[in-house]
Amino acid sequence: MGILKITTFFWILLAYMLVHFSPHIPAPFRSHIFDFHHILYTHKTLKISVNDTFIFIGIFFLLIEVYKAATTRSFNSLESLFSIVVAIIYLILFITTTWAHTSTFLMLTFMAFVDGLGGFIIEINAAQRDVVIK
Repeated sequence: MGILKITTFFWILLAYMLVHFSPHIPAPFRSHIFDFHHILYTHKTLKISVNDTFIFIGIFFLLIEVYKAATTRSFNSLESLFSIVVAIIYLILFITTTWAHTSTFLMLTFMAFVDGLGGFIIEINAAQRDVVIK
């Protein structure tokens, strides 16, 4: 299995842990990355935090994973199995650790399960179309 075949939610998990355990970033998930005060025409400010960015990245990578599963020519159950293993790791971390017990991590856990189960569902539907019953 090449590095590109590894589910993107594994890389999101590593990035989440890197941001959380980094000693150089104080209060990393509550800090704001973007401030859209000057872009919006109303007198309100839209601030996007690191938590929001992880959710946006997770949704984008979920789209990529569904696209990869739907357009692949060779069906590889190992990729879907690895996606389910990564989703189970997300769930175990969410349940057992205090640093992962956030709504952002719960959303990423849900997205990882959608990725894994979606891969299996797409493979099963594709396999049914390949079988010809006379």
